[in-house]
Amino acid sequence: MKRWMGRLAALALCLCLLAGMPVIARAEGGEAADITKKCAVKVSEKSGDKDRMFDSTVSTAWWAEHSDGYVGIKLPDGGAGWLRIEWFFEPTDFQLVEYDADMNILRQRDQTSTFPCIYMLFDLLDGTKYIKLQMGEKDQKIVNLRVYGPGTPAKSLQQWQKPVDKADIMVVSAHQDDELIFLGGTIPYYATALKKPTVVMYMANCSRNRRREALNALWVMGVKNYPEFINLPDEKCDTVNQAYRLWGGEDTVRGLVVQRIRRYKPEVIVTQDLDGEYGHAQHKAAARIMMSAIEAAADPAQYPESAEIYGVWQVKKLYHHLYKENVIMMDWETKLDSLNGYSPLQVAQIGFKEHASQDKYYAVKSHSKYDNAKFGLYFSTVGEDVEKKDFLENIDPDASANYLAEHAEEIAAYPVWNLSTPEPTAEPTSEPVPVEESAEAAPAATQAPVVTAEPAPQPQPANEKGGGSGLAVVLILAGVAALGGGGWYAWKTLAGGRRRRARRRKK
Repeated sequence: MKRWMGRLAALALCLCLLAGMPVIARAEGGEAADITKKCAVKVSEKSGDKDRMFDSTVSTAWWAEHSDGYVGIKLPDGGAGWLRIEWFFEPTDFQLVEYDADMNILRQRDQTSTFPCIYMLFDLLDGTKYIKLQMGEKDQKIVNLRVYGPGTPAKSLQQWQKPVDKADIMVVSAHQDDELIFLGGTIPYYATALKKPTVVMYMANCSRNRRREALNALWVMGVKNYPEFINLPDEKCDTVNQAYRLWGGEDTVRGLVVQRIRRYKPEVIVTQDLDGEYGHAQHKAAARIMMSAIEAAADPAQYPESAEIYGVWQVKKLYHHLYKENVIMMDWETKLDSLNGYSPLQVAQIGFKEHASQDKYYAVKSHSKYDNAKFGLYFSTVGEDVEKKDFLENIDPDASANYLAEHAEEIAAYPVWNLSTPEPTAEPTSEPVPVEESAEAAPAATQAPVVTAEPAPQPQPANEKGGGSGLAVVLILAGVAALGGGGWYAWKTLAGGRRRRARRRKK
């Protein structure tokens, strides 16, 4: 009897652990319940199957075949609190209208009420009984649509904030995953641990799924400000020039980058290897365009259209991964209180697990051939690094806060929907398997300019306990560890019983 009680207890423990993470998420997630199934949904004629918005499959989507397409949602008794839309790509023209029971308009919003984002969460007025999502352009695709009741949205929902108004760090990645594989703990350390305003910028559009994986990874790591997707095509290229031609030409690419530098005004840019790590042409193109882009961004005569909107900007420092001059070694392995006891590298590894399509081919690790802790200072207006362990060395720790205070009205007037990008490719190709070395040489190294001004005070790693993002990391790791331990215990208990019965039969 005791043996059976032990087995049942072990099985119960295993089942509880399997269900533990969702239960924790629900308890932490607030009160708003998913009431989508209680709503009556209607779509316009000549549009896709509405069930594609509710099948929880990321590869299917609903869209209208004409610019007058719409989705109508009749809310159940008791009303609703939130409408969440997951778009296939950032929408360009829509209108969201709320009606009362007599079909009087309560509120109207369009795309200018938010920022370009594939995940949008709209609050609903108490008296709203009917919602109409009117499409201003055809072929705007909705992957997932959910209605939630009154209360606080679950924390598991990605509720992105707009990109930062002024960045300390701009992390430039050729593809969705390079920012972790090759730039290591940069994002967890600066964006999450130090809470420095950080903008992550992706050059190529690797696919809808890869973009979704990147957002999931950033969210898990504690990033709350939406990244910047330039959406350049992703195809295999043999040379940097071929990559630039694919992306519309070197001048076009530089203009797109300059526009973002002027918009986000980073103090420091961190990007990839001039030799493309393992020779990847698009890695090279993303890295090399930064060398001329930081110069052009400070020159009002170059790309005057974006200069007129955002003004010009002088980047203070540019770091390249694996650059051989002015080498700086980052410490991604020290565990930090501000990451709930985990290291930036560990948090980056947790984030990379969200790149499910890539983590079977690549890994996030230091002390390897493509050591993601090794960088070099390519350009500086604030002198060479002395400590050589901080991208923000010699940068005023209050630079972004002071700029925001002095230019608040100017920044508030920035248009958020005008960052022009080429149309995304329909079927992008995957990245090639790493090769040993590239035969194509990188541009000749230039000495970083040195100034005689005294270095600014250095920012120190925060020691305070992390917030919700750090807690999420702990819960994830604790759940995995507990599941492993509970599963082993249950297996040992059950398997032990089978072995004892087998021995009795032999006797």
